[in-house]
Amino acid sequence: MNAIEYINDNFVFALGKGTVDLRGANRRTLAFILKDLELNKGVEVGVETGLYSEVLCQVNPNIELYSVDAWTAYKGYRDHVSQDKLDGFMEKTKERLAPYNAEVIKGFSMDVVKQFEDNSLDFVYIDGNHEFQQTVNDICEWTKKVRKGGIVAGHDYIYRQNPGYLMHVPMAIHGYVDAYQISPLFILGAKDDPKPQRDNARSWFFVKPEDPRMVPGSGFKILGQ
Repeated sequence: MNAIEYINDNFVFALGKGTVDLRGANRRTLAFILKDLELNKGVEVGVETGLYSEVLCQVNPNIELYSVDAWTAYKGYRDHVSQDKLDGFMEKTKERLAPYNAEVIKGFSMDVVKQFEDNSLDFVYIDGNHEFQQTVNDICEWTKKVRKGGIVAGHDYIYRQNPGYLMHVPMAIHGYVDAYQISPLFILGAKDDPKPQRDNARSWFFVKPEDPRMVPGSGFKILGQ
């Protein structure tokens, strides 16, 4: 069974704004989706203390997980957290994931992504810097590493109103799926699901299509069209 068939058979849908919301689901649900579909080889980008990486490993004993994080204070993102604290996060991640088949990789996303071959992963879960450019880079580059029929997912599908935060995930992911005509875009949990059943910050995912297509524009002609 492919991913879309599995989701159609196992979830109740609610239509969101340009999305299909999966009622009663959260990101722990995603871990079970990956397990049931035998999507075992994957990357989490942005793991902090390894909490969600541990969930992925606990749910799926067959997982081969790569947990990637910069764990580096830098201006505009981690400048509000001391480097000592980030070093502690990395050590906690290593300790937490030691019992599992998980490799902890320290490095910036756009450097680490080069270590993986295109179409070599079953899934990726993106939870790094949520500023627009960084999020777009993560979606574009890590999607290349996921095989067709695999799952591209991420955290924090949220329109944050506080001007002190750069939270551009919805804008970035909608731009990507619109440009490449990818549908549906699934959101884990409906807006009216009760908490704590629904995560405060919902996750998103799409199934990488067999033949992604870019919307024709005014640039170069698409070969074969």
